[in-house]
Amino acid sequence: MNESDRKNGRSATPLRINSASHSLPKRPSDHIPFTILTGFLGAGKTTVLNRLLAARQGRRIAVLVNELGRIAIDSRLILSRGGDVLELAGGCVCCKIDVKNDLWDGIADVIRRSQPDHVVLETTGIAEPQAIIDGFERLPEAERKRIDIAGVICVVDAEAGVAQTRRRDEARSQIETADRLLISKLDVAMPDAVVELHRRLRELNPAAESASFPASDEGDNALSHWLLERRARVGHAGGPGHVHRQGQLVAASFGDSAPLLAEPLLEVVNRLGDRLLRVKGFVHIAGEERRGFLERAGIRTSLSYGDTWDGEAPRTELVFIGEELDEAALRRQLWACRTASDTDAGAVVAAAT
Repeated sequence: MNESDRKNGRSATPLRINSASHSLPKRPSDHIPFTILTGFLGAGKTTVLNRLLAARQGRRIAVLVNELGRIAIDSRLILSRGGDVLELAGGCVCCKIDVKNDLWDGIADVIRRSQPDHVVLETTGIAEPQAIIDGFERLPEAERKRIDIAGVICVVDAEAGVAQTRRRDEARSQIETADRLLISKLDVAMPDAVVELHRRLRELNPAAESASFPASDEGDNALSHWLLERRARVGHAGGPGHVHRQGQLVAASFGDSAPLLAEPLLEVVNRLGDRLLRVKGFVHIAGEERRGFLERAGIRTSLSYGDTWDGEAPRTELVFIGEELDEAALRRQLWACRTASDTDAGAVVAAAT
């Protein structure tokens, strides 16, 4: 739909979802990446979708939702409505789909009609994404070849997530199936709750990456790229494990004025393992008036404290040196250590590995 059509109130021909198709359309392009966005009730999945769709990622994205009327897509992104489809800016579409009855037929229809570069399914808050993956694996081989499951991202509420995983099997299942965990509501969660959540996530799914993205252009662009990456699925049989090899040394830097939680910060550093050769810099730790100093030398990592910031605005400034470090991954993992509150969160004074 062009600008003239919009001004005159005309809408583009709507896409319509139906279950008449029983096979996926053949396209000359590669497999269509298919991402599952899950998370318990109220975790913030729709907020994540709005950030994804608003970012200028240069790709046509088809977003599938279980109930179109209940999803609050930002009205500024909507170009037209037609039946069970919203036409969105940037060539993207948002489509209603019955996950239980016609998911794969619906995806086939979306691919045929809108030719997306990527399909994103937002599950309901009580869905179990493993059941969706199991359904995909039961498809005939010819149909499976047209879709590539790019990953399962679970949005986890920093305030309520721990309690939800203790009360609800669905919340645990969503986290256990994911290859990426997106921590939401860090701006309102208390520091102790965030520390406890990081512990719980490591307990339920230690292989998944935990990340967060600040509400900024940089954060939105990083979030968009991260959500649409193709990842190996966690918990599924695969090839041989990682073989250690000598990699290229990379220097990565991180700067942030937001207070960080000590325990999750140290966990990010320690998970780099032998690949991390050196880290050094000042750290703004939540609940601590003194300037933090983080250092990794040899096999030992330490977090110590010196003088107060003495009128200087507290700010984290770190430099990492290691083999094949991914600076973007480091940044989003360190963002997940943020807290909105600068009160004491049981800050760890020193740790060693």
